[in-house]
Amino acid sequence: MSHQLTRQDLRLLEKYRIQRLRQLFPKTLGLCLLKLDNNDTLRVHCPEPWLVDRIIDDADHLLDSARQTLGVRHISLYYAGEEVYKTKTRRAKSISA
Repeated sequence: MSHQLTRQDLRLLEKYRIQRLRQLFPKTLGLCLLKLDNNDTLRVHCPEPWLVDRIIDDADHLLDSARQTLGVRHISLYYAGEEVYKTKTRRAKSISA
């Protein structure tokens, strides 16, 4: 008996992971369209510019949560169809001498 995940299984898992991330940020991500692309990037399409500002203000928590929940390496914010902000989910660690 094969125990491989089907495409439908993978889509369902992706849907649940995105729903979980939305639950962590209901006041901002709950109003935005979220898409995962093949480049390990979460694309967040915001209908209002104030949402972009609020997401950026809460970026540290969002970056950690998106990395852990979705496994993404980047987050891109969009407003009016244009990318207005992009960042890595993992910050470079500083080397102390």
